[in-house]
Amino acid sequence: MKIDTNTHHYTELVRWYRKTKTYPIRKSITSEVSEFRHSLDGNNVLYLGLPEFKKKFESTKYASFFSVDGKDIIKYQSIEKKLPFEDKSHDIIILMHALDLLDKPYNFIREIDRIASDDAKIFIVGFNKLSLWGLTRQLHNKKHSPWSANFHPISNIKEWFKILSYDVKINTTSCLLPFASKSLNRYIDKLSFLQKFLFPSYGGIYFCLLNKATIPLTPQKLKFKNKYVVHTFPKSTMNKTV
Repeated sequence: MKIDTNTHHYTELVRWYRKTKTYPIRKSITSEVSEFRHSLDGNNVLYLGLPEFKKKFESTKYASFFSVDGKDIIKYQSIEKKLPFEDKSHDIIILMHALDLLDKPYNFIREIDRIASDDAKIFIVGFNKLSLWGLTRQLHNKKHSPWSANFHPISNIKEWFKILSYDVKINTTSCLLPFASKSLNRYIDKLSFLQKFLFPSYGGIYFCLLNKATIPLTPQKLKFKNKYVVHTFPKSTMNKTV
């Protein structure tokens, strides 16, 4: 079954992130998340996807913090069921590789838009298809992580949200090289700086912050240019009673 296959890929992705060799990648993501946290102002937070980085977003400044595991996201998507949240119930929504788990991400994005408040901020982390990672994925066995995930171009993500009236506030990438090792730990900061300077859009991991753009409805007073004059009926047209 498709749902079992996607769930297996998700489990493998969780295990892959917890391996020792992916430490430089986790370090780079953690660094980017720390920068974005300052822009996530709100009260009700919803975290969806990979649980590996959930604690990086938790804070006592939020009134509520709910999380949905990647397995549940796959389940809801497979049966086309709504997420168990009311309309416009969250003003901060974090998608940590959530779109990478789905075969039809746009349908899920519409569901995210349903539960997002009018001034919501959406923070997305995922695998960038237009990168060395995306090229390497074509040469690897897609049964293994992270190549089994669904990579998406950043341009597609932005276009999907643009249709739903979202503005892109911040857009960046990291992790240029599609591999990691302990020997790279001492050079990870230098590589990140060079990647952002020379190849800002071609890192293997993308980070995108979007804001829901709403047009306030301001009552307008009607102004009539023409003056209307009411004339009395002429006496000849009035009905007479005998």
